[in-house]
Amino acid sequence: MSNRKYSIIVVTLNNADGLKRTLQSVSALRYPCFEVVVIDGASTDTTKTVVDGFDELVTVFVSEKDNGIYNAMNKGITHATGDYSVFMNAGDCFATPDVLTLVSRCDADIILGGAKYGDSERPVPEKMTLYDVLSLGINHQSTYYRTDLLRKYGFDETYRLIADLKSVVELMARDHATIATVQATLSICEGGGVSKQNWRDTLVENRRIVSEVIEPYYREDYLRFSRVNNSMLDDFIVLSHFQSIFPLLRLMAKVMRFLNSKFKHIPL
Repeated sequence: MSNRKYSIIVVTLNNADGLKRTLQSVSALRYPCFEVVVIDGASTDTTKTVVDGFDELVTVFVSEKDNGIYNAMNKGITHATGDYSVFMNAGDCFATPDVLTLVSRCDADIILGGAKYGDSERPVPEKMTLYDVLSLGINHQSTYYRTDLLRKYGFDETYRLIADLKSVVELMARDHATIATVQATLSICEGGGVSKQNWRDTLVENRRIVSEVIEPYYREDYLRFSRVNNSMLDDFIVLSHFQSIFPLLRLMAKVMRFLNSKFKHIPL
């Protein structure tokens, strides 16, 4: 659907060099219909100069103090006029000039694709269920939302790390939003992401999403099959502070996998 319009919302704070790389990536896109919204948290570096250098590309530029990344992303939504919206952090780039063309081949409320963080590829399965989304997470730079649907909830600013994940889960669980995936890397991202660096707190927020959004009828099944059972969460968080325990746990897991591979054919 080449007539589909995309809102590319770029969030930045004192990262002029990263913003320049992102806008260069946007300018290389081979797609006829998109707008660029830059939301800046009142940077004190040369961000304004960089934006001025792309004045024909940037549709909206807002520079003012905000209350964090999800507050900035919510500001971006208010300026979006595209059929779909995608969010990039300064320094993130589109993987190829044909990304929007690939995404336009899908027709769904939310379209998910793969991303690359440093040397690490993070693909998406061919099909994503609600359980998959909760368990595997999303690559927000490779997540395309139908804009009018995204506005219904936006990003919950009481979450510090994975409000972007909650936005997808909420639309799926409450509005039965449809999901499609693109089997390609759509974005190349800086770093490993704040949520990956703070995985203990991310795990707590993940369970908060389950308790707040998932209906009780399904919640018990999700927690039963999730990789860290809800009843174990408090103990797991305590144990995770003792870094010396984890090499032992990894060794035990390897031994169990080996034994399972060797003896799983023996009937009990």
